[in-house]
Amino acid sequence: MSYSSLHNHSMYSLLDGYATCEEYLQRAKKINLHAFCITEHGNAYSWCYFDKLKKDYPEVKMLYGVEFYECFDRNEKNKDSKYFHLLAICMNERGRIALNELITLSELHGKYYRPRITIQDMKPYANDLIVSSACLASKLSREQDYNKCLEYVYEYKSIFPHFYLELQAHGNNQDQEEYNKKILQLAKDTNTKWIITTDSHAATKEDLYYQGRLVQIAHDSETMSESYNDCYLMSEEEIHNILDEQIGVEAVNIGLANTNEIADLCDIVNMPFQSPKLPTFPLPDGFKDNYEYLQHLIKEGWKKRKFNEFDLDKQKKYHERIDYELSIIHQMGFDGYFLIVADFIQWCKQNGNKVGAGRGSCAGSLVCYTIEITDLDPIKYGLIFERFLNPERVSMPDTDTDVYDRGMVINYLIDRYGEDRVCQIINFSFITPVVALKDVGKVLGFPYKEMDKLSKGFIYPTFKECLDNNQEAADNPKYSELFDIASHLSGRVKTTSIHAGGVGIVDGKITNFMPMKLGPEGEHVIQVDKRIVEEVGIIKYDILGVASLGLVQETQNDAGVSDWKININNESFEHDNASYVLLSRALTNGVFQVESAGMKDLLLRLQPKDLSQISAVLALYRPDSMGALEEYIECSKHPEKVTYIHPDMEPILQETFGCMIYQEQLLDIVRKFGGRSYGGADLFRKAIGKKNVELVKQESAKLYQEIINNGYSKELAKQISDDLSTKGGYLFNKSHSYSYAVLCLQTAYLKEHYTTYFFNALFNMNKNKPGMINKHILDARQFGVEIMPPNINKSKMNFSVVNNKILFGYSAISGIGETLAEVIINERNTNGKFTDFNNFIERVQPTKAQVISLVKSGAIPTKNKKQFLIKYFKSQYEEKEYKPVSSLPTKMQLLTNWDIDTSEYMIGRKVDKERVLTIYNDKRKVQFEAEQKNKYQKYIDDCTDKYLKDEPFWEFETLQIFVSDENPFTEAYKILNDFSTYDAGDKCVIVGIISKIQKKKTKKGQQFAFANVYSGDGIIEVTIWPDALQKFQNLIVKGQQVAILGKKDGDDKMIVDKIKSYNQWLVDIERKKRRKVHY
Repeated sequence: MSYSSLHNHSMYSLLDGYATCEEYLQRAKKINLHAFCITEHGNAYSWCYFDKLKKDYPEVKMLYGVEFYECFDRNEKNKDSKYFHLLAICMNERGRIALNELITLSELHGKYYRPRITIQDMKPYANDLIVSSACLASKLSREQDYNKCLEYVYEYKSIFPHFYLELQAHGNNQDQEEYNKKILQLAKDTNTKWIITTDSHAATKEDLYYQGRLVQIAHDSETMSESYNDCYLMSEEEIHNILDEQIGVEAVNIGLANTNEIADLCDIVNMPFQSPKLPTFPLPDGFKDNYEYLQHLIKEGWKKRKFNEFDLDKQKKYHERIDYELSIIHQMGFDGYFLIVADFIQWCKQNGNKVGAGRGSCAGSLVCYTIEITDLDPIKYGLIFERFLNPERVSMPDTDTDVYDRGMVINYLIDRYGEDRVCQIINFSFITPVVALKDVGKVLGFPYKEMDKLSKGFIYPTFKECLDNNQEAADNPKYSELFDIASHLSGRVKTTSIHAGGVGIVDGKITNFMPMKLGPEGEHVIQVDKRIVEEVGIIKYDILGVASLGLVQETQNDAGVSDWKININNESFEHDNASYVLLSRALTNGVFQVESAGMKDLLLRLQPKDLSQISAVLALYRPDSMGALEEYIECSKHPEKVTYIHPDMEPILQETFGCMIYQEQLLDIVRKFGGRSYGGADLFRKAIGKKNVELVKQESAKLYQEIINNGYSKELAKQISDDLSTKGGYLFNKSHSYSYAVLCLQTAYLKEHYTTYFFNALFNMNKNKPGMINKHILDARQFGVEIMPPNINKSKMNFSVVNNKILFGYSAISGIGETLAEVIINERNTNGKFTDFNNFIERVQPTKAQVISLVKSGAIPTKNKKQFLIKYFKSQYEEKEYKPVSSLPTKMQLLTNWDIDTSEYMIGRKVDKERVLTIYNDKRKVQFEAEQKNKYQKYIDDCTDKYLKDEPFWEFETLQIFVSDENPFTEAYKILNDFSTYDAGDKCVIVGIISKIQKKKTKKGQQFAFANVYSGDGIIEVTIWPDALQKFQNLIVKGQQVAILGKKDGDDKMIVDKIKSYNQWLVDIERKKRRKVHY
């Protein structure tokens, strides 16, 4: 048995550690470690993954710790003294929860660059922790005063019963060698035990090379760092080779023995893997349990949904379905789950947070429909409960919920269940082959264009698959180092984010399970991701924010449209002919899910006439369903061509013109022909959905026999089993597509019937995306909607409807912040409209720059903006009055500087000083007035030069949108994607007008330029490097309309590759349309 490695960082110490969990444990087993402790930087991201692996490495005791960022005061924010490192290891289950609490505290209440903690914070948990002094970033290392270090050690020991000093085995590091000696002296002087660690960031010495490259990329450094020398998981022999000469063999042996002492002090600690546990629902008074209250809600819903008005046979059918579903829900113990979901959905509806009609398979539940979790009647639309909850496959229900404002819901859940019981869920992003290739290519000095071109083939999940499918590149020796490094980095963790929908609710505290981190907007995020959050016992509720629901809500509010008017259970809404005409004409900008060119083409061809056809469109518009799509369109237009392989197939496929589109149809086929229950049919769906060839063969053979046993022919059995095995894995969830078809129809209905209000809401939804606004303005004008520039007496913060016209809001004006906008609105609401410009200035007191923006945008009405601003500039100029002097300069100065000869103004033998003073002041006044005139003219010239240039672009300059002037780039919107949809580094095309051009020189003396382009996507700053500047200099002219191909370099920046005149670009596009090339 060797030593225990107690200080190790995996790839979950983001962009610092390199090793995977498996690599560490393999190495630990190989070098015969007694124990291995994972100690990430300030987090517990990797703990569960190590815990899942440890059963495969029983020889190595698994320990869990964290390298904290210690500080003196969590409230102090001093960039020169931010934090120190301090290692803590949990000794038992109480220690595990203690670390959860401390990590959470450091994140939620100590974040400043890093999540910080004080030793006083740790004191209540001290008996269950082992603490060591950590690395060269520790408090003891950074403190130069040895006596102060002694005080620190004594303080640590007074708080932590199990405190150790830490030496590290790093060769060729003078700082570390000196620090090791300092630690030994401290150990001797304070009678403190010491341990030896390796501060590993990689599993093997060879891997340190790749770890260095990873850090180099993360820090965007030109050279690899040497600060991680020997930071790998060493064998005991390797440690001796480094430290024996530094501190002596005996000291090394003692330090290594102490690591095993620590390991033996620790219990076997397990992560909280367990079956998911439902949180307790706060029942209203008068109900004994969840089941009773759920039954109550169903009784109430029976009346709300008007089931009691059905005929008796239909009521019986609904009763039986509800009883069946309820029995399964109760049997599975999910009563509380449905109550929690129904509760927050009802709260949303009562508090103006629009909820979708459904999402995913839960729309197949009649119970969900009855208690208003969903809005689709599953019996009416043929939706199947077992696709949602299968009694033969026990798993958690999945009630994905779409809302407009996700944050509102989470805040409600926090208020309802407690801040320490609700969390969002972390998401780990991994380095993809493309990212690895480009990042490594950059640090190795490969040209961007070359890497961009090479990366086009690296689209497969693993780097090996990418190389296998790019054999020519793989065999090129030029790329051997590139591929070697990139293949090692690909697949490792790069960043964290927040899962788009997942929310966890627990009884007790989240920290009983795992710690939390602080999100960018203050979110509380549990440090396990969606892959295993339910495995540690936390129920995940998927709540997703959908912007189109906000569009619907705002349109309803502004236009006074009731919920019932656009409820799918309202027959007049579901069958509104005008909405289907709009869809059939593909006038669908802003309409949910059908805005793309491909969708518009599909709508034109299909001409949808009811909800089922909208659902089919959404289900079929996928790459793997294009064959079925063509068949569906053909059969919908020519129903006489539809045939069925057996009469029993007609009721199942009739709705979709004989085409199999939905997973629910597969369930019906397996149930009808194979004789299975819906639950058994769903097991077949799940099996073939895995697309495992052998498993599909087995299930297909099994179904084949079941069909025969059910009395059908072998030929039919073979046809059905073969068809389902090839197509079944690509079918779509009918419950989901119908749910989304409702939102599609709602947005189409509002666009058709409440057009102005719809576009107003659409503008507000995209208010920070000038490209989208420009696009939607063109569409709005085609619908006859008038758009007006802002107005100080009418505008609100955002876009608004005034006299059935859309008025720009203050938030759209560049240079007008939210503060001034609120001042204007509040002043107007309190004291009435502004009577004139001077009244506005007096009451609001804007700055000169703000007045200029308001005038240029049109918010301050005037017939001639330029003359108005000149008049304003003049009014702002403070003219000075001449003040006469009362004393004279010397006679010589009067004569030389002012041409005043005092001898000409004698009274007797004395100078007439009063007369001379008058003449002197007269001449001074003439000079003063000339100077003032020059200053005034310079002021006007400066204002003109600074503020009054490019008058044709003033409106665009302040609004970044063409409002009063015709948009010259209308045709481009039919072709180009919005600039905001691209990521940094993506190739894209913008069209616009070149305005400001600023030429500079590189270090080598080559000329390059920056230019502002007034584009449909707002004002984009483009960088034109020397080659492009020389090649396209004839087009880089102020006022030139151009199309620019380049690389996105930020939210509003681009690097130029090619430039064409806009008209030439349009000609070329027309020529290349069939090839689908946009440049």
